[in-house]
Amino acid sequence: MSTNKEQLNHFLVVTFNTILRLEEKTLESLTNNNLSISEVHLLETVFETIKQEENTATNIAHAAGITLGSLTTAVKTLEKKGYLIRERDEIDKRVVHIVPTPIAVFVNEQHAKFHERMVDDVVKSLSFQEEQVLVEALSKVQNYFGAQAKKAQ
Repeated sequence: MSTNKEQLNHFLVVTFNTILRLEEKTLESLTNNNLSISEVHLLETVFETIKQEENTATNIAHAAGITLGSLTTAVKTLEKKGYLIRERDEIDKRVVHIVPTPIAVFVNEQHAKFHERMVDDVVKSLSFQEEQVLVEALSKVQNYFGAQAKKAQ
């Protein structure tokens, strides 16, 4: 592997793992170690589906890239922990919406602030042109991994 490719591999692996560790440390203080990073990311997905008024189990599972069975298990756990509730649709009682509780709203807001601070801290040392180049390059990286994830499904 060439030096650039070795550096890129090292960068991707180390950066990904470092971000996860930083998120975990932030979550420990927010939730008294009550939530895993996967659970927080699932809460984030619930919030995203609510924006489109598509917060049903099927839509959330699809958005999260997990099976309906895995989602059901995760939702049960998050219900027991007090972060999610299931509500029947007012009109069509067959439809169940997954809804966050106030504590989930708080955790999601703090998680969003973590990401906002992280991005702000990264770009503050870059020129506008460097920031644009970084965004373009990372967009290509994201597209690659997105395509790989779709192939794996």
